Parts: sequence; C-alpha cells; structure tokens
Amino acid sequence: MSAGRQAVLLVEDDARLAAMVAEYLGRHELDVTIAPDGERGLAALRRARFDVILLDVMLPGIDGLEVCRRLRATPEWAALPVLMLTARGEDVDKIVGLELGADDYLPKPFNPRELLARIRAVLRRGTA
Repeated sequence: MSAGRQAVLLVEDDARLAAMVAEYLGRHELDVTIAPDGERGLAALRRARFDVILLDVMLPGIDGLEVCRRLRATPEWAALPVLMLTARGEDVDKIVGLELGADDYLPKPFNPRELLARIRAVLRRGTA
C-alpha cells in the first residue's frame, strides 16, 4: 500500500464487478484488496489494516450479513466503516444490514462515482 492512500477491503464474489470497482477506486487514491468470499474477507482482516470494508451481502459460505455481525462483535474491527453492496434492494434487506451495524447500503447496480462519494463520506465520519 502506498503512503497516504486509504485501504479498502472489497468482499465480492463477482470477479468482473470486483475488478471494475478496484480499478476505479485505484484511480482515486484508494488501495483495494479483493476477497471473493466471507471467509477470505475475514482472513484478509486478520492479515492487514483497512480503512473501510465494501461488503456484498450474498456471498458463498459466510454471507455478508454474518461477516458484518462478526466485525461488530470483534473489538479491533467494531469501529471499521462497512458499506454493504448488494443486488438485494428490498427495504427489509437494507434495514437488516443497517441494524447489524453497516454504515451505509448501496444497491446494485450502482454508479462508481456514487460508491466513491459514499466511501469518502463514511471515511470522513470516521475521522471527525
């Protein structure tokens, strides 16, 4: 990771979407690590420090809601900003994600510029 750049953990099983998001965010001074499932996302958290997590809800194995639950239950990760990304745009899904501790929720498909704006917003709230 480059000095001064913020680190993003993207937990997303759609490889094409993950590559597109990582490439876009990389052009905007964010270093992105991709984990294709919840288990590998949690493993990445054990190995490195991240400033924000982008978390897909529907993941193979451990889903995003369970990953979010585990993050909030682990003291060293509890305050880490989490932005949920999901194809499930129903109000009940958003409410569950937010109640489990997500800081924001963005339904797919999304505009990469909006994603970047939301990441910057949660990062600002974390440093205020």
